Amino acid sequence: MTLPLLARENDMRLKDRVALITGAQRGIGHAIAARFVAEGAKVVLADVTDATAEADALCASGGEACYVRADVSLESDVSEMFRQAEARFGQVDILVNNAGIEFAKTVLDTTVAEWDRLMAVNLKGVFLCSRAVIPSMQMRGEGVIINIASELGLVGEANVAAYCASKGGVVMLTKAMAVDHGRSGIRVNCLCPGPVATQLLEDVFTSSVDPAGLRRSFEAATVLGRIGTPGEVASAAAFLASDDSAFMSGANLVVDGGWTVR
Repeated sequence: MTLPLLARENDMRLKDRVALITGAQRGIGHAIAARFVAEGAKVVLADVTDATAEADALCASGGEACYVRADVSLESDVSEMFRQAEARFGQVDILVNNAGIEFAKTVLDTTVAEWDRLMAVNLKGVFLCSRAVIPSMQMRGEGVIINIASELGLVGEANVAAYCASKGGVVMLTKAMAVDHGRSGIRVNCLCPGPVATQLLEDVFTSSVDPAGLRRSFEAATVLGRIGTPGEVASAAAFLASDDSAFMSGANLVVDGGWTVR
């Protein structure tokens, strides 16, 4: 696998920093992992799906990476995830809360079990992972947390009620944690991607009655007239993880092709 072209050979803003990225087996999470490795970070790819091959590929490209299995909705899994990360690399300097799930339903169509599972991954997972890493960051007097929210945490959309609610929660949890822990040297920001070419979005298209029509409507909803790429979101994440954003905390960095402008 090749490293992202946007990472220049001498652009090593994250050199020797340790990043833990949840939901890193594919999509945005994996693109962030690859970008961070390209910029010199040591990366832990955490996911419920085996990402050993992806971690090995990053190592083969010259980076340092490992896979840890974790369900971020389970406190025991989260504790073990950080134990393994610290055993491998010593500490976690950057946490990227990326793990998430989505389904297309209104409130009336959503079961209690579906609601609970989505909230457990998308919102509780951010809480559990952040709570696990903040004490060690406080001890060192520095750290970075990046929460992957969504443009649908800022505006509503049809048939994704639970998802919108969860991502809105991530936006506000980001702001609250930034206030609570800024004086400890911890910066907490969130990324709000718009429609990005991932399997998650592809599943939304294929589950609709008119996949091609839905895809065209997503493209038309952006002012750029297209769907974004995981690498474009990864570029924004690398900025938030680096000292280039040293005076940013509690911010929402919107990477949506102008979806929320209209």
